[in-house]
Amino acid sequence: MTIQKYADIVPADLPAIDMPGVDALMKDFATKSSSGAPVTFGMFRMSKGEPLAYDYEFDEYKLVLEGELAVKDESGNTTTFTAGDVIEFAKGTKAVFSSPSTALTFYVAQR
Repeated sequence: MTIQKYADIVPADLPAIDMPGVDALMKDFATKSSSGAPVTFGMFRMSKGEPLAYDYEFDEYKLVLEGELAVKDESGNTTTFTAGDVIEFAKGTKAVFSSPSTALTFYVAQR
């Protein structure tokens, strides 16, 4: 078994998501495919501004590390998550992300 160290993940520069008016940053740090089940981890930061709509084509978990992340589901209900909360998104989920200030999350996805 190989052990890989990924240093300086949290302070790393995250590239902007290219959507007008949306202040969101995201970066996949590593992807591994074992037995046909690829797993990716990365960081997502959302700041106050236009909401970001996203359709999940895979399963994903987000762990909120800091700040507040509001997630609106398909039925129009909005839940606000804060540091320490884990959010599960099943394949096929449609979500709209926003933040009253800023939020930093760590995610793991099976893409």
